[in-house]
Amino acid sequence: KLPAEELDLFKKNYDKDLGQHEGTGMLLRMGRLDPKGTGSITPEEEEEFLRNMMTLADECLGFLSNCMIISTLALGIAIPLSLHEITNLDLESPALGGSGDGTVAIYENWFRPNAMHVVHILELLCLSYSIYRASNGILNALCLYSVLSIYLPDAESKLRFLVLRRDRLLVAFTLAVHSLEGLFCALPLCAAKFSPPASIVLAIPIIGFNHFFTTNILVKIANPAMLYQHKLARELYTAEELVEEDDIGDGVSVSPIKE
Repeated sequence: KLPAEELDLFKKNYDKDLGQHEGTGMLLRMGRLDPKGTGSITPEEEEEFLRNMMTLADECLGFLSNCMIISTLALGIAIPLSLHEITNLDLESPALGGSGDGTVAIYENWFRPNAMHVVHILELLCLSYSIYRASNGILNALCLYSVLSIYLPDAESKLRFLVLRRDRLLVAFTLAVHSLEGLFCALPLCAAKFSPPASIVLAIPIIGFNHFFTTNILVKIANPAMLYQHKLARELYTAEELVEEDDIGDGVSVSPIKE
């Protein structure tokens, strides 16, 4: 019933209550069982609906598989990086502008012991965060995969579970993204221990990732998808309201709710 201008990706009404795009999609699928709001369905409609729900369960399995792949790749990179020996520094390396007489003056104060100690701790914190989120993502997706593929016997039980735990698909997506974020944040810190230029340049993926996520994912995909889901939900709500008014029998017609 909320107007579109009151919706927000990260507010409670869409985030916690509905489970964002994933949870709202589950509810819209269920609403399609009776799109006209008549309160009854034919056997043919029920059969088609259950067939669509089996397709939905298969699509969720594919989605969870992709989330597990992303989290596994992040885990496979973060763990070796966190346990890898600290690279020996060569301040006279030609890559750092050295010519045998010492490194470039701008780098002379880069490799201070206290600073490198802090950098190493920050690197390990970022890698630990990536490992933590990736392992949680794998476990969450694996459990959901087991439920949808083995534990529940039919389309109706799978749909009921998806609606009941509609926030779990959002969690699977979020954990996979967070595992990548931690890895990207660790890259320039890891490079800072042996190459100042590499440390500076590898900050570009962090900036690019956040910029792309903000300007493309949120603005051009997530928000339009949310608004379109809102439009579909309002259409279902309008249909149900029309039926309720007809049942009253007062002859009052209900105009479509403005988006």
